[in-house]
Amino acid sequence: MFVGLVHDPGLNRPEPPPDAARPRPLPPVPWRLLAWVTGWVALLFGAGALGGLAGYLVVLLAVGVGAWRLERWCARQYWGGLSEYHRVG
Repeated sequence: MFVGLVHDPGLNRPEPPPDAARPRPLPPVPWRLLAWVTGWVALLFGAGALGGLAGYLVVLLAVGVGAWRLERWCARQYWGGLSEYHRVG
């Protein structure tokens, strides 16, 4: 190529490896998360069917279970961030 006036049509390029032609696999389905959300929504809908005090207690149970699950997920995360970063020098 000389100053961008002549372009290679791509005839001299090597062919890509056969693995590049395969499509990438789909990401895995988070079955445990889907089961938790389905159970939580079922509890909420079940509370509406019960009505009154029993429904209120089931809503409290559903909110408590949801908060417990969220707290367990947050406990696994790394919240230290840059607070552990120390400058050298």
